[in-house]
Amino acid sequence: MAEDVIARLLAVCLLSLCSCVSFSPVTLSPVALDERPSVAVLPFGFNAPVKKLSSIQSTDAQLSKEDEAQAINTAIGQIQADARWLFVSRLATAQGFRVVPPEEASTAAQELALKPGAIPTPEQLTALKAKLGADLVVVGTVLDYGKVRWQWLAAGMFTDISAETIIIGLASAWNPAIILGNVGFELLTSTPIWFGGGYLFGVAFRPVRVEVRAFETVEGYPIWQSMEESVYAWGALKELPESVRGRKESQLTLNLAEIMEALADELTEAEFTREAVQHHP
Repeated sequence: MAEDVIARLLAVCLLSLCSCVSFSPVTLSPVALDERPSVAVLPFGFNAPVKKLSSIQSTDAQLSKEDEAQAINTAIGQIQADARWLFVSRLATAQGFRVVPPEEASTAAQELALKPGAIPTPEQLTALKAKLGADLVVVGTVLDYGKVRWQWLAAGMFTDISAETIIIGLASAWNPAIILGNVGFELLTSTPIWFGGGYLFGVAFRPVRVEVRAFETVEGYPIWQSMEESVYAWGALKELPESVRGRKESQLTLNLAEIMEALADELTEAEFTREAVQHHP
């Protein structure tokens, strides 16, 4: 019961924060009203491996395997809905598109048996254009949530350390003590950031990574794609009450909000017009 009360209070706090606090000011699109393409944002997918509820929520509840599995599925469904809502809201605020109501997009996707996050075929895109009048169809997927998979961890840390090793090596005449010292420091400080769920100087890192793609609906070509990651939304986190600031779901939700805002802004900044989209490529 106590966990339910905390969850409700946290949801209210986060909803209020995400509704009134922006990570950056909204820049209105310069695209004229009659030139704005219609965009349908389909339900977001979720590919992040979540095996324990405690990896995405602060909870001490002892659940059976069945109850925990159900709780994880419920939490993932809410994350998918939040990601889409945050993205659509930011797009609508920037006024660069005519946004198809999400409920209509969901119904059309269900009728075409499109799973959340799945890439539509050219035929399905044509059908979405006919059903929704959409010039663009947006597909998004949450790739990582709370922890970055080891493949990205290894690649990111290798790139980071390699670049710094070259710079320090050239500056220090390849002094082995200095180089090895930096490698050790990087392993100590970068692991919590890249891998997530760790702490560095008392700060918790909860990485979230999302990819979004846009397809035109005439020929079915992909015309825009971007991926963003956030590990710590410090400024927004300070706006929350201290009682919920340290909870995993608080940190993850804010990181997700920061990402979705950035992705929506990137799509708006592409300044697509209806004519350009319909005649692409």
